[in-house]
Amino acid sequence: MRRITYKDKEYLIHTRSGMRLIDSMREQGIPVECNCKKDPSSRLCLTRYPRSEAFLLTEPTELERSVLTPQELDQGYRLACQALFK
Repeated sequence: MRRITYKDKEYLIHTRSGMRLIDSMREQGIPVECNCKKDPSSRLCLTRYPRSEAFLLTEPTELERSVLTPQELDQGYRLACQALFK
């Protein structure tokens, strides 16, 4: 199980290789919002993933790099619709 933070609340989630973070969250009943296809700057699915486990996720996408600051990326923030488990 992995610990994430979404909208200032911590959750424990199960993950699988090849699964997007948002799909894992939704599969476990976390009501995650996402509007990135229409408005990436809305950042509705902004989620914090532990930096110590960042190696489990693919590198931030071009979209994430354009929407999130380098500081946010360094702190483990990702867009749940973009982050993919390796």
